[in-house]
Amino acid sequence: MKRNKLSKTILLLAAVCAVSIGSNSQAQIGKRFPSEMSTYSDPVTGLPVRVLTNSPEYSDSRIYQTHPQWTYDNEYIAFRSQRTGSGQLFLVHETTGEIIQITDGERNGEYNLSRKKGLLYFVRRPEGKPAQIIELDYDRVLADSQKGKMKKYTDYERLVTEWPDTLRISGGMGLDVEEDLLYVGVTPPYDAETWVNPIDDSTHRIKNHPGGIRVVDVKTGEIRMGFNVDFTMGHVQASPFVTREIVFCHETGGDSPQRMWFGDMATNSYRPLYIESDYEWVTHETIADADHVYFNVLCHLERLKTKPSGIFSVNLRNGHVRVMGQVVSNNVNDDLKSIPAQANSFWHCNGSQDGKWAVGDDFSGNITLINTRTGEMHLLTTGHLMKPDHAHPYFSLDNTRVLIQSGKLSDGKRLSLMVIDIPESF
Repeated sequence: MKRNKLSKTILLLAAVCAVSIGSNSQAQIGKRFPSEMSTYSDPVTGLPVRVLTNSPEYSDSRIYQTHPQWTYDNEYIAFRSQRTGSGQLFLVHETTGEIIQITDGERNGEYNLSRKKGLLYFVRRPEGKPAQIIELDYDRVLADSQKGKMKKYTDYERLVTEWPDTLRISGGMGLDVEEDLLYVGVTPPYDAETWVNPIDDSTHRIKNHPGGIRVVDVKTGEIRMGFNVDFTMGHVQASPFVTREIVFCHETGGDSPQRMWFGDMATNSYRPLYIESDYEWVTHETIADADHVYFNVLCHLERLKTKPSGIFSVNLRNGHVRVMGQVVSNNVNDDLKSIPAQANSFWHCNGSQDGKWAVGDDFSGNITLINTRTGEMHLLTTGHLMKPDHAHPYFSLDNTRVLIQSGKLSDGKRLSLMVIDIPESF
């Protein structure tokens, strides 16, 4: 009899513990972490580099460079991390260094920060259920976190829409500058078996699948047709300057036959952007201002070094193209004037919203500014390894700072967020 009572007591305690553990695993939203900030001087340029995150265990990666990184008030920078046991989005305060978790729940991604208010749009993929597009009021999360009185994570969310089973979200999501529509990259009905291994073993590239764009009304959740394409959709980005305009790519994981495409969502039409030649390797496009897209033409292979390369600009209105600059040395200690061009290659790029600067990372992990008006180049910071991921430079909203993610402090094992101020002397 005593044994039965003891057994029941043990079972009851185990059940309570299980419930407690389960609820805690879903109750991390609003959790705060102390500052990890530090500063070091770049050994080559001498410029100060501010380290915002530097976890000894977890890699911190920022949102992809085609999307906003800073919150609308220019105070916080968003990043992804596993520091609470599952991949979630966090904000780090650029001045205090305090870190706050702002999402929770299953498998979140495709993050889009509002440029006007404290809202975040993202995709959640619950196990065994349709994907969902969620609107999160992170201003409320921050306020309740400050008070130490958090609600359940779903209390801060609004379900915009559930995704139909006939479509797979694939290629990213962009928020229109008017913030009334979301543009979602998709794969129409597909043979599920071909997606078990999306990489072609013979080419080591992403398999080609027809794709498309669907348009979601943020207020009503209505999903309507944008258009379909006959290639794998990738890198969907909405213009931060002009409503109903998007840029996307043919994603292969390597060199595409025609990489960049422009979408006019007012007419649901699309066209190739910058018709590329067979000898060009075009990649990593990003909308720089209302009329221009910056992109990279690589020269990392010997066969690519006999033609123009570097960070290019293409005008969305008339197609005019300009080469803005290319890396000129593999060794940052060399005299730049004595080194032949194209000894290295830019890999990713971005533009400041005032149109003055372009920025690029290169295969050696160095970050370089280019004055778009004069062509003058300035090395900002060096040796960022480009692993476990690339640096992906991005300008602050006020065009005074450059954000990167870097594996430098962990010898390529983990990523940290870093910010470099643009010197007034530049």
